[in-house]
Amino acid sequence: MVTLLIVSAPDIASVIQGNALLARGGWMPCKPIEDGDVWQHERADVCLWWFGDRVLMEDHLDQRFSNGSNRVVEEVIFLSRHYAASARPSLTLHVIGVPGETPLGEIAEFGGVKGEVVLPNPRFAAWYRLMCEAAEHHQLIPEFELTIETTHHGPCLGVPTMFIEIGSSESHWGRTDAADAWADVMEKGLGLNGGEGIGNWDTLSLEQRKNAKVMIGVGGGHYAPRHTDVLRKTNCWAGHQLAGYALEMHKPEDESWNPDDGEYPAGAWQHSIRVCVESTRLAFPDGQVMAHLDRKSFKGWQRRVIKRWLNELNVPVGRTVDFE
Repeated sequence: MVTLLIVSAPDIASVIQGNALLARGGWMPCKPIEDGDVWQHERADVCLWWFGDRVLMEDHLDQRFSNGSNRVVEEVIFLSRHYAASARPSLTLHVIGVPGETPLGEIAEFGGVKGEVVLPNPRFAAWYRLMCEAAEHHQLIPEFELTIETTHHGPCLGVPTMFIEIGSSESHWGRTDAADAWADVMEKGLGLNGGEGIGNWDTLSLEQRKNAKVMIGVGGGHYAPRHTDVLRKTNCWAGHQLAGYALEMHKPEDESWNPDDGEYPAGAWQHSIRVCVESTRLAFPDGQVMAHLDRKSFKGWQRRVIKRWLNELNVPVGRTVDFE
């Protein structure tokens, strides 16, 4: 069972992260896979795959690596760039999938399948906090924004996955100080420095899992500031984060309609929430999966139907203090 780190050769930010990690030493070359160089770390079950193309449309890379290496891939972490119109320098990370996009089942514009999500990598929340520590150590603050993103884009994989990124424009993608910060996170987070690693759900006892709070974020913008605040202020775990744009919802026209017991509003919002709950539960077996709502991003009737649907899915809704 290996953790697979994937570098995309055409991606500047991906390449400098890969170079920064290789420069730490401890990497042994292995047989190339699909013409991409591969290294195995000497201290941990971690492989680095230098993939020759862009990755968003490249499905099943976990299985393709397994087929070429005879190693079972346990999780995937993509080293990547981030683009934003703001062009503000940033470090960010997110899990993947395309919840809320329709028609369901079609290939999405930026990879993945509309309406489907990939298992969230359980390291997500812990690595956000590690990222903040590393950014401070490398004096990237206040220049760099430190964010999570809501679940978006492909590719499709069968194991827990996340992207770690340097943003947000070409002038920042080549920043070696940002790459060194991410190398710190990977080194400590995966135990490449001889430590135990951070954010590995499998190391928890059954009792620890049952007491662990796992946050699904519901609502708000793409960078999910209110859900990010929960990660900053608590030690909770995190699964999928759903932006408001993934929660299409049409209020019934009947003036007597009651959001507490009337028909559910049409739209992709129910499917979006359900697949994210199911996926998060699979990634965090025995954990306490709970929802955190960006309440101010919803109208009152929307909050009520969302809470009603979450109650049907047996997902409690909590405020920040409930995730501590």
